[in-house]
Amino acid sequence: MAIRGFSIDITDKVNRNQAITFAQWIGASNVMRNQKLTEYKSLLAAQKGSEINKAYSHIRKNKVLSFLKDIPVQLMRNAAQDIFEDVEKWRKGLVRFPRHKGRSRKRSIRITKEMFVLEPLGENRSLLTFFDNATQKRQRLFSIQLGYAPHQLCKQFRISRQGRRFYLSGSYNDGADSATNEELLKGFVQQSLSDEALLAQITGIDRGVKLPIATSDGLRKAYSPEKAERLRQLARKKARYQRILAAKKRRNGNKNVRRVESKEQQKLADKIANFDAKTARIRHDFLHQTSREVVLAAKPIIALEDLKLGNMTKRASPKRGVHGRGYVRNRARAKSGLNRSLLNVALGKLGDFITYKANDYGKAVVEVNPAGTSQTCHVCGEKNTIRPQQDTLICLNGCGTFHADDNAGIVVAQRAVPYIQESVFAQKAKTRKKTAIRKKAVSPPLGNELTSTEKSGELETASNDVSLARSRSQADIRPSSTASLAQRNSLTTMDTSEAGVLETR
Repeated sequence: MAIRGFSIDITDKVNRNQAITFAQWIGASNVMRNQKLTEYKSLLAAQKGSEINKAYSHIRKNKVLSFLKDIPVQLMRNAAQDIFEDVEKWRKGLVRFPRHKGRSRKRSIRITKEMFVLEPLGENRSLLTFFDNATQKRQRLFSIQLGYAPHQLCKQFRISRQGRRFYLSGSYNDGADSATNEELLKGFVQQSLSDEALLAQITGIDRGVKLPIATSDGLRKAYSPEKAERLRQLARKKARYQRILAAKKRRNGNKNVRRVESKEQQKLADKIANFDAKTARIRHDFLHQTSREVVLAAKPIIALEDLKLGNMTKRASPKRGVHGRGYVRNRARAKSGLNRSLLNVALGKLGDFITYKANDYGKAVVEVNPAGTSQTCHVCGEKNTIRPQQDTLICLNGCGTFHADDNAGIVVAQRAVPYIQESVFAQKAKTRKKTAIRKKAVSPPLGNELTSTEKSGELETASNDVSLARSRSQADIRPSSTASLAQRNSLTTMDTSEAGVLETR
């Protein structure tokens, strides 16, 4: 049985009073989140990471934040619990450290079962009703019909806000019995297929900025000229209003440049948030349509690159000049532009959409090492190539000229063969746990996360140990028996220059 998610735009379904109440809840939840985050940072800086907890009553008692007392205590509890769990994930090395959220960003509040009821409305329908509080004197606040039976729905919902738009999201159990991804892959292993036969069952997918999707079967998907132009217009409008808002903040002498301190500034911030919401809707629509088309056209196994977008979108590090004097050019502006392009195309979400849609259609998904897929020739398996243009790859070994993205898709498919044959997917859960431990090992110890400069020697040693372990694991891969896969080891070997950006999961 699969757990699915849903999101509903309820902006046109709420009246003014309901919108004000939801806005107050979401705003108070965000204040609680930011206050707890500031508290956690102080504890970590003071080497008191063990004192991090879920307590929130002292924040509600703060006289400066007296408005929090008017918000249901259950919502404040949920907000404190959410940020605590985010920090715990960071301490385990699974995610980045959380950031403060401003008014212009998308924010949400988690509503648990104390403040809503689900009533059946015939077959496969239910009425969801939110209350203004969790006491016995509570009153109905907002109701909406959902196309799922009460027993299918989850025990909590989220109401989010971006700009002036409100969204209701949750999850449900579709009740359908389907094979897991591991079970599907085991089925191919049990067939004892040759490398050539297994490769014929795989569709490799290359994800990029200019061309979001290119498959080993020759399918290419990109934004239509109309949607691409619409995205550019929204980006220009957003940048214009950002400049206006920044100028007003300078003239008004805002002490905190991130905070809006007047109604006029808030209106500008809302417009910027609306541009973000419109951009997200266009991108979301494209991702859904593209992922469905790709999955329907794909073979029984879909191979994706295991992209580490967090590492790929890091800022360019400053570079000291000669003898440690001043700084030299590090192309930080170009790197920032590349980061924006990577985030705008939403490669991570595209991979997630392909994965869950593949499961719906009974197709397996594997993730392979992405290092060097754009520079490797799929015929000879070597990186002795040049790219005179963005979409052209020429093999200097005489293999020919190929479309760069199509070639990358074929390389991705080839790399999936040893992955499946060696049953690496069966160790996926253990691998992720090891990854968390590895990240924790090269991270500062708990309670000293923000003052780790004196630990540089230990971190460097741990990093070298990790690199040695990675090289040993890659050396154990079974060589291919086919000509097209003869250079399998070279395909699965990570370049030293790319090891810090694209790590094996």
